[in-house]
Amino acid sequence: MKTQVQFADISHTGNRYEISEDSWLPQHELKRIAPVEAEINLNRKGDSRVEVHGFLKTVITLVCDRCLADYVFQVDVVFHLILDASLEKSWHMKELECSDTDLDTIMLDQPVVDLEEILRQQLYLSLPEKLICSEKCKGLCPHCGTDLNDTQCCCVSEEKVSPFAVLAKLKK
Repeated sequence: MKTQVQFADISHTGNRYEISEDSWLPQHELKRIAPVEAEINLNRKGDSRVEVHGFLKTVITLVCDRCLADYVFQVDVVFHLILDASLEKSWHMKELECSDTDLDTIMLDQPVVDLEEILRQQLYLSLPEKLICSEKCKGLCPHCGTDLNDTQCCCVSEEKVSPFAVLAKLKK
């Protein structure tokens, strides 16, 4: 797969790339357990702008932040971006307010589309902020490390000492 596409190599009718390989996937961080299906369509909008449409589908394994167990996560994302390689040196000073379309615009130093980088970014953007296997995940016991989803531990729960405990007593 050609991963770097020059703006000048994009035809006026657009280029379409179907991607099924996973060489761009960060193997040390994420484990893929289903085939990758991705498509990227590039359309030129002048000499220095390219419109990018596409989708990415796969299934990966993540590690739960609460209980440290592996769980399956379905990636299914549709994206739309505008790549701008304007030669204007002060583009970052041009406007102080951004419109909705400006938020989807990526400023580039060179007129080159990196297909692998776009897929990698879209994959990371599709991940949840907090990696939790389920809403009912109880996590690990902070004392003995027992997975509370599987068994109940025998640790004595300590009352948390709060600086506001004195105020709670006054309320009674």
